[in-house]
Amino acid sequence: MKFMTNEAMKTKRPSSITLISVFGIYNGLLSFYFIFRDGIQRLGPMNTLFFGLVGIVFLVCGIGFWLMKKWAVHIYAIFAIIDQIFLLVIGRWNIMALVFSAIVVYLGYKHFSKMSYR
Repeated sequence: MKFMTNEAMKTKRPSSITLISVFGIYNGLLSFYFIFRDGIQRLGPMNTLFFGLVGIVFLVCGIGFWLMKKWAVHIYAIFAIIDQIFLLVIGRWNIMALVFSAIVVYLGYKHFSKMSYR
């Protein structure tokens, strides 16, 4: 009788999920960089709050994608909708924001069965 180790039972993280997680963590840190570089006076209070929220969500979801957690996909999908609405309201929406969010959500749900909640 053979016993499987924890390493053998874990699902290998797809390279697209690895790329999303690294990109998410990088963008989260980049959002905070813009806040500290430009300051509230230049960005305005709403944009500063938005960049802060974006930074937190990207960091949390990036770590969640890295750990292959289903909640990261759900949080990112909900945030993507809120993000699109906010960008439309402030007049900064562009098609690339929609395309990037759609790709991340698609790849997250494509590999959803390989992820866990815990």
